[in-house]
Amino acid sequence: MRFFKFFYFIGFLFFASCSTGLELINNLPIVVDNSSYDIKVNDFVPVFDKTPSRTLENVEKFNLETPLRCEVDWESQSIISTQPFKRRDFYLERVDKGDPLPLLNVENLSFENKPVDEILRILLKNTGIQVYATDVFYKKLSQKEINGDLTKVVDLITSLGNVYYSYDNRIKRITLRRYAKWNLHVPLSTDVILAMEDALRGADIDDIVIDWQDKIIIFQGDVVVEEKVRNIVNKFSLENYLLAFDIDVYRVYPKSLNQSIVWMNILEAFNPGSIKLSQKGLIGRALVVSSNFNRDSLYEFLKPQSNVVLVSSGTFITPDRWQGRFDIGRCGREVRLETDLNILTQAQFYPNDKNVGKIDSTIVLRTSNGDIAKYTIPSRLGDNILIIGIPTQYFVEGKETIIPPNAELVVLISPRIIKIVKPLEK
Repeated sequence: MRFFKFFYFIGFLFFASCSTGLELINNLPIVVDNSSYDIKVNDFVPVFDKTPSRTLENVEKFNLETPLRCEVDWESQSIISTQPFKRRDFYLERVDKGDPLPLLNVENLSFENKPVDEILRILLKNTGIQVYATDVFYKKLSQKEINGDLTKVVDLITSLGNVYYSYDNRIKRITLRRYAKWNLHVPLSTDVILAMEDALRGADIDDIVIDWQDKIIIFQGDVVVEEKVRNIVNKFSLENYLLAFDIDVYRVYPKSLNQSIVWMNILEAFNPGSIKLSQKGLIGRALVVSSNFNRDSLYEFLKPQSNVVLVSSGTFITPDRWQGRFDIGRCGREVRLETDLNILTQAQFYPNDKNVGKIDSTIVLRTSNGDIAKYTIPSRLGDNILIIGIPTQYFVEGKETIIPPNAELVVLISPRIIKIVKPLEK
């Protein structure tokens, strides 16, 4: 009997523990492996933390320019090439002008120290046309006895007031805006489009979209931006050369924390005369090297001493004597410390009879915090430029980092020339 009671007591504990175990299991949090969605859950729905509402990373990185801009063919690189360019097809067009104004004549219009919107209301008082002002304050103007057709008068007033207007004939209304929408038509050439885009970015005009099918650069801008672009278009139409810069950006880790890259060894590693010029910057140093000092030879030189990571690789193109800009992050392999870095160049090409001449280049390394270094160096067509000694820790914002103090940024720049030629007429 005692044995039976003992067995009954053990059984009771067993079933009680099983029941308690089931309750514990039911109360355990569910861990979901987000890398796979082949998970079957019968009684529970997985719960995720709410993430910020922003474009997903893979969509943010999508860029039609990447295959054109972010690949450098170092094996078949040509230092001189030609590019057909139809100058008459290169023009700036405003696309939001609206309907034509009515055919009315203006006589003896005068005003003194009045804002643009008020002047137009006075002008259009008896025409049934309303004036809608999208801003609060406008430039005040003074003028005496303006005569002419309505369109010319309104063009003059808005031009003097640094604003744009559009007219909607359906509702009889003029709308004033400080910004206008523009289409920049570029001749049928990918290199010329990239050159024009880089020239605009060099002038700090960044909010642009490219229609690659119709070869149009689309942007919005005020009168200051319009003046910049028209100036660029006028000068660009007169250019005979474009300067292209193929760029590789590396992060270099010496294999020992107690060592740095011994750059003096390149004097022995390469043929005499391969290193043609050396210039020290505020940070780092720029070297002018011969064409045999390229991506492959640089890697072979660095391999025994360090681990080399390609941070960014790409091309940017600018007209002769213009400033261009290469954004490291646009052609970056992934998000890195150096993503904030821009490389700005302003170069002038001096051809000789065979178009093989000299290039005077000013190169600036710039981040959102300001300029890191500036180099002004002469070179010959076919030479490459190597920038060394920029500490990677410069890009670290915090006080502590896993980046060793002897890691450095290395930039290889290879200039080449694109000659503009008139296409053959069919």
